[in-house]
Amino acid sequence: MGMKTKTKDQLIRELDEASRTIRGYEEAERYRRRDERDGSAPERKLRGGLYIVQDGKFRHINHYVLKISGYSREELIGRDPMNFVHPDDRRMVMENTKKHLRGDHPVSCVFRFVAKDGAIRWIDEIVRKTKYEGKTAILGNVAEVTERVASREKQEELETIEASILAAIPHAVIGLRDRRITFTNNGVKTVFGWDEDELIGKSIRILYRTDTDYEKMAGLYSKLKRRRTAGDEVSCRRKDGTDIECRVNASRIGDSLEDKQIVITYEDVTEQERAKEELEYSRQQLRDLSVHLQSLRERESARIARELHDELGQLLTALNMDLVMLERKIPPGQIDLVKRAESSIKLVGMTMNGLKRICMDLRPGMLDHLGLPAAIRWQTEEFQKRSGIQSRLSIKPEEFSVSSDLSTTLFRIFQETLTNIMRHSEATEVVVHLKKTREKVELVVSDNGKGISPEDRHKINSFGLIGMRERVYYCGGTVSISGRPGRGTTVKVDIPFQKSGDRK
Repeated sequence: MGMKTKTKDQLIRELDEASRTIRGYEEAERYRRRDERDGSAPERKLRGGLYIVQDGKFRHINHYVLKISGYSREELIGRDPMNFVHPDDRRMVMENTKKHLRGDHPVSCVFRFVAKDGAIRWIDEIVRKTKYEGKTAILGNVAEVTERVASREKQEELETIEASILAAIPHAVIGLRDRRITFTNNGVKTVFGWDEDELIGKSIRILYRTDTDYEKMAGLYSKLKRRRTAGDEVSCRRKDGTDIECRVNASRIGDSLEDKQIVITYEDVTEQERAKEELEYSRQQLRDLSVHLQSLRERESARIARELHDELGQLLTALNMDLVMLERKIPPGQIDLVKRAESSIKLVGMTMNGLKRICMDLRPGMLDHLGLPAAIRWQTEEFQKRSGIQSRLSIKPEEFSVSSDLSTTLFRIFQETLTNIMRHSEATEVVVHLKKTREKVELVVSDNGKGISPEDRHKINSFGLIGMRERVYYCGGTVSISGRPGRGTTVKVDIPFQKSGDRK
């Protein structure tokens, strides 16, 4: 007896049953029953594609296959299915089909299908043997999974990018959940000496020297409750026991810390900190040396001024007295000798005035004997005489005393400021304020000149300005130099007593 030919309804039921082996076809049975009740074509209601291939040709195709391919039924019936498979996937599809037909456990095959419009669609397919019109055939169940594959490829691409970024970061990157390490990058080997797999599952405590350092990091976690990122510098320990300093930045994963997941980067800044400390130490040494040299210069200037005043001053005074006496003893009628004597006396007087000016420039005696206010008044008057620039002075209180070092610092800064005004400002007026309070001494010098530019304030060869800043810095004070084009320049110096050791 020959094999009984299946009816169309029987074939549809078989196709329907086969469709349940593909993900996404769980509702096929419900649709079939509804279609039988409504009398509509069952195959048009199925969510999956069904086809029959016999002798290497399409013999039957349902509506779903026509929809995803873009072809009509007439364009597909009688054609080789492999013509529509992407050339790069044909061998894989054929091997998978042979495997299924040998009776191996069916596993779906995902491949690319070329639609009529040239679009590439991803298809999830499973095949098995069947009978069609009394002959062996292949029953295929397919579903389009283009969006799923695209999503998976996008996810894989993102994961690849993330892995590349992690690998490229030179710092250690560590992911935590409940303070236990969930992932790391290659940087943990460089920074901490640990291999990645050695840290997975371990408590983050393993990276810190002491419980105190560990708890300091815990403070970052609390900050992440209020903001997304937080940073600090923490002492850590390498695998070999070496202590290092790390700059740490933490960021929570997600919008909150409910899952207790964060990612932390560790940058080894041990050498940077050591270099910074050495640089600061060298800078402080240079400042100490600068102050020491200034102190030596002030003492030397005072010594020279004193010797010039005591020795040359006395000699010039004696010479002047002798010349006066000689002038008086010149016989009457010796007009030439009288003129020469008068000229010599005048020359000695000019020399004495020059010597006095030199001594005052080296070290104003009034600074030591009369105090800072008197020295400032004298210097202001001298500046006005020499430069012709109108100068106004305000001192509050009119008389006060401070230490010798502080007096010297403020006076030298004042001298340097006036020198700069005379050389560069093109000013016609200068206003000076000197004020002492319980907390500090304040000196403000303003002019109405062309104004100092930002570039001039920070020139590396502006040694006068650098010297002013260093003097003030050593006294624990501040100096500000401000100016605008055409609006003049203002120099303001504040020196607190508690830092300078002055409180008189």
